[in-house]
Amino acid sequence: MADQSKSGWNPVRKEHVIGFGAGVVAMAIFSFGYPGWFMSRSAAEEQRKAEVSAVHAQYCLDSYLSSGVTTAQARELRSKATSEQAEKLVAAGHAVNDEIGRACGRQLDKLTTEAEMDAAIKKASAEAAARESKLAGGTDTNQTNQTNGTTTQN
Repeated sequence: MADQSKSGWNPVRKEHVIGFGAGVVAMAIFSFGYPGWFMSRSAAEEQRKAEVSAVHAQYCLDSYLSSGVTTAQARELRSKATSEQAEKLVAAGHAVNDEIGRACGRQLDKLTTEAEMDAAIKKASAEAAARESKLAGGTDTNQTNQTNGTTTQN
C-alpha cells in the first residue's frame, strides 16, 4: 500500500470524478424538480376544487335565498350547525352534496345582520326574476321565429 502511494498510482481518475459530478447534478435536478412540479400540480388541483366549490356555494345560496325564504327562516337556518345546514340545503335541492351544502352554509353565516340578509334575499329574488323573464322572453321569440319559418336563435 505504501509503495502504491509513492509510485503515484491513483484508482480515482478524471472520468470517475466527472461521472460522479454528473450523477450529483442529475439527482439534484430530479429530486428537487420532479417533486416540486408534482406538488405544484396537486396544489393547483386543490385550488381549482376550492374555486369550483365557491361558485357552487354561491349558486346554492342564491337558490336558497330566491326560493321565497323569509329573513326569519334564513336566520333560523343560519343559527344551526354547518352540518345541519348542509343536510337541509341538500334535502331542499339547493346543494348537490354535503360539501357544497357546508360551503353554502358558510356563505350564509357571513350574512350577520338582518339588513344584510334582507338585501341578499332581495338581490337573489330580483336576479331570479330577471333570469326567468329572460328565459321566458327567449323562448317566446324562438317560437315566433319558428312559426314564421325562420330559425334564428337569440
